[in-house]
Amino acid sequence: MSQGIMRRNAVVGIAAAAIALVGAAFLMARSRDMTPERARGSALVTGLESRAAEIGAIELLRGNATVRIERLAGDRWVVASSDGYPARTELVRALLVSIGNLTVDDRMTAKKDRHNELGLAWPDESGKARLVRFLATAPGAEPVAEVILGDERFAPDAVFARLPAQDQTWRALGRVQVPADALAWIDRTLVSLPSGETLSASIAGLTATPSPNDPGPQPGMPRMPWGIAVIEPEREQWSVEQVDSAKTGLPSFLERLEIDGVRRARTDIAPEPQWSPSFDTRAALVTINGHAEADGVWFTLSVLPRPGVPAPAPAKHDGDPFVPDWSALSEACDGWEYKMPAWKADTLRRMRAPAQDPGTEPTTLQPSTLGDPRR
Repeated sequence: MSQGIMRRNAVVGIAAAAIALVGAAFLMARSRDMTPERARGSALVTGLESRAAEIGAIELLRGNATVRIERLAGDRWVVASSDGYPARTELVRALLVSIGNLTVDDRMTAKKDRHNELGLAWPDESGKARLVRFLATAPGAEPVAEVILGDERFAPDAVFARLPAQDQTWRALGRVQVPADALAWIDRTLVSLPSGETLSASIAGLTATPSPNDPGPQPGMPRMPWGIAVIEPEREQWSVEQVDSAKTGLPSFLERLEIDGVRRARTDIAPEPQWSPSFDTRAALVTINGHAEADGVWFTLSVLPRPGVPAPAPAKHDGDPFVPDWSALSEACDGWEYKMPAWKADTLRRMRAPAQDPGTEPTTLQPSTLGDPRR
């Protein structure tokens, strides 16, 4: 073979290699466009916190459940899927910050048929995957951000995640709580009073008051039994067993008043006496106006603050009992109806329908068994 032929073959080989390299580079570039490289430690959702002012609503989807939280004027948030009841703003902020702080740790699968292994298949009727969508304030604008969150890992905290428009999945460092239940986004505690704040409690003609000799709440010491009085003609409707239930459950009933649901108040239902206790406290008269429905007991809250009472001191620590600003609470509860937790409703139910042994007649209440709260 002549040197000229060898030279031509070498040139052809170099050209072919160059073409192959260009083709490989082109394919790699397209692959990166479809599945972009992400540096370890980079933000999974870029610039989310810096665009917080653009967010007008948040949608949280899991299985067949959707919770929608909307922003109102003054940076207030409401749970639109719960008739617009106020949302806990600190939880909305925590969601925004925690997703904004997720950082890429490792590349996982890009195969769509394996998304379910990481809890990232979407749509997902099983409820493993969670779609979080931050919607823009501007009408018709693209979402500010969207992310699908899957299975979690611990030590260190991490979550599998992907962006809805991409098949590539990632393990991201961080922890995100995304409750699918709308109730988790509201404050479920209406009242949390310190022991001793209630001066008397009444229900269906029965009134309970502490003994004059009761020194009040003492650390580590049980309270003295409250005295009970029942007015006529309700006296014959109360058995000894029912009165005993009232002695146990009524004095502390308002010290922890929580809710299991909320909706706009209805105006076509009258309260029922057996579900409507009232409480005279040091700073307000509080009445629970309740009625029973197929799914439980629903109630509205009426508050009459005492005039001239000094403003209450705030709780020293989160979760501590405290006396609320009764006027503010009255305004906040106006127009809303709440579902009473089942265990709380059972406390009232035992006062009106105590358990009886089969074949046993209820004990008739006699005036001498009532006790005199003045003694």
